Amino acid sequence: MRKFLKTAVFVLAGIAVGALFANFKVHDYRHASLAIKKDADKKTLNISDYNGRQVIAISLKNLQHAKDIEVRMDGATIQSWYPPAVKMPFYKWMEIDGGKFKGVGFGKRLPLYLTINGQGGCKEMEIIDSSNGSVIRTVHFMKGGADAGHH
Repeated sequence: MRKFLKTAVFVLAGIAVGALFANFKVHDYRHASLAIKKDADKKTLNISDYNGRQVIAISLKNLQHAKDIEVRMDGATIQSWYPPAVKMPFYKWMEIDGGKFKGVGFGKRLPLYLTINGQGGCKEMEIIDSSNGSVIRTVHFMKGGADAGHH
């Protein structure tokens, strides 16, 4: 009987902890996936109403035939977690300098971290074909909204 009670208390404690963290949301972190495509509609991403620093992890898939792509956003720090720490030999890696990517193949994903100050209002990110300076896609970041949770 005593072993059963210990097991029951352990299971109930696990369920209680799981229930507490089930709806836990980090206010300063969001993530999204977007396609880099010229004729795509203007995309809106809802971010938190949180007024501090926010980090948005974005995976951009290149569906455009642009080899050199630049990502711009006023008031944002743009970083990438690419290239990986371990590079496989005989594999061609793209070059990265802040928000500028060179040698991007069709279908390749560009991993980004945008760090923004949440005190401002809405913001816009532009994805640009560096070879001719044309805007491929614009992404609008809106504070709050009905689905301002994780993307």
